[in-house]
Amino acid sequence: MSRTLLHWKWILLSIGIFLIVQLFLSMVFGVFGVLTLGIGFVLFVVVKPLTFFGGGFLSGLFSKGVTILEPAIGAALITLLGGVFDARWLLPHRLSWTMGSSIVAFVVALFGAFLGEKAQGSFERE
Repeated sequence: MSRTLLHWKWILLSIGIFLIVQLFLSMVFGVFGVLTLGIGFVLFVVVKPLTFFGGGFLSGLFSKGVTILEPAIGAALITLLGGVFDARWLLPHRLSWTMGSSIVAFVVALFGAFLGEKAQGSFERE
């Protein structure tokens, strides 16, 4: 049976999960002093992908049925919204950076959701 419906509830829940996971990871990295090394890019390179992977995994694990696209869409939306609310997003390179970041967030969350669904066993049931 082909899956055609998106579960908007899980898109919104995924956004909330991403925010909670990012807050948790930021606190963990802050406690260990990793973010205070003067390398602000570490936050983006390490914490963001972990946030999208972990949030996608948790969404895939706890959702009923197969909801792989929902966390990925949520990750892309939260990245795009973050770029829109950034005051510098009108600069030409910022728009392409935001779009690229959204694609990376989508793919990383999709992979996390896929592994979460496998851990849940949804693929075997359907």
